[in-house]
Amino acid sequence: MQIILQQANFNDEKLRSYITKLTVNELNNLSQPCYYPDWKKHFYEIIHLTGLSEKDIKDFAKRFYSGTKSSVTMAKYGKVSQLQIDPGSNLLVILMYHFLQQKDQTTYSSLMIYHLIRQYGNFIRISLKFCKPEVFAYALNHLNPTHLFAREKTISNALFHLAEEMRKKYTASFISLNAEKISAMLYESRGRIAQSIKSFAATYYYYDEKGLGIGSPKEVEDGEDVYPEELDKTSRISESIANKICVYKEIDYKALDQAKSLTKVNISFATIIVNQLQDTSLTHDIKFILELFLKNVKSVNDICGKNFIPYVKRMMSIKRTTKEVYFKNEINKLLLKIIKGTKIESKYKNLTSQTQFQFNSFLAFYLTMYTRNLIC
Repeated sequence: MQIILQQANFNDEKLRSYITKLTVNELNNLSQPCYYPDWKKHFYEIIHLTGLSEKDIKDFAKRFYSGTKSSVTMAKYGKVSQLQIDPGSNLLVILMYHFLQQKDQTTYSSLMIYHLIRQYGNFIRISLKFCKPEVFAYALNHLNPTHLFAREKTISNALFHLAEEMRKKYTASFISLNAEKISAMLYESRGRIAQSIKSFAATYYYYDEKGLGIGSPKEVEDGEDVYPEELDKTSRISESIANKICVYKEIDYKALDQAKSLTKVNISFATIIVNQLQDTSLTHDIKFILELFLKNVKSVNDICGKNFIPYVKRMMSIKRTTKEVYFKNEINKLLLKIIKGTKIESKYKNLTSQTQFQFNSFLAFYLTMYTRNLIC
């Protein structure tokens, strides 16, 4: 690794920006049926920002994995491990190690997520060479509940979840430069993605043969039919707002003041909560929350009219439900995530349940008012 690092000329600032925006955009784009993440054009852009050549990376791979189990096994049969010598995978491995050395956990996490996105792109192209968006959407909505894509609600969530597992399991191996375990990470991540896509493809082809998906409505939690164009519009709006908050770090001070006045949350706490939302790793959480908010809207008056505040309060007043995913619960999960490690965390834990609810309500009102102020 030290040889390749000496050969490199990392443009850290541009690499951070490029990788972060690329990962966020790809996660958002995966909400589109039949979306195949591209890699080649990004590979050449990223490698340019490292000052390395493709040959440098191939030479690194030969040195780094020499003696690992996979390398020895393949050599025994006169073959080469294509995964271990893959320039794309190894470029990401080098960057993961580099940014860990810089103590940049955010960029390291983005790279791990993008590694999973790239593996998804490779296998979805092989499994679905010709893809019908309407069948893809129908199959995704009718997967077995235990399937990774169904269990995590979306493909983006599934890849994010797998990346988190890989990060927790293998970060120490990157820090110690354990070639055997880094090789294991490459094989494990590829295998798990391949397994999920193989199962999804089988479902896709089953429904395609049955002629399902064309004009077939989707069903939301309350049993009402929602057609694909409506879901696409909701997804686009939610994605745009999540990007404004997390990627472009835009604060709606009007929404902040309105939410603070309604919930009586201390201004310093309210400001910390809003500032903590400016984190690209939260983009998908916020997008998902806004989708839950928008998909239950019955009329424009629920957002832009006098029904807005009662509507949000109603969504935050649910006490019992059989649904695993609902607006109030997702707000609470997001709040706990953003206050972790801040000075609010210990104070929040010692608050009464009523006061904790005020914090949750503030976050709910800020995000929905942010949305209202853009739409209305």
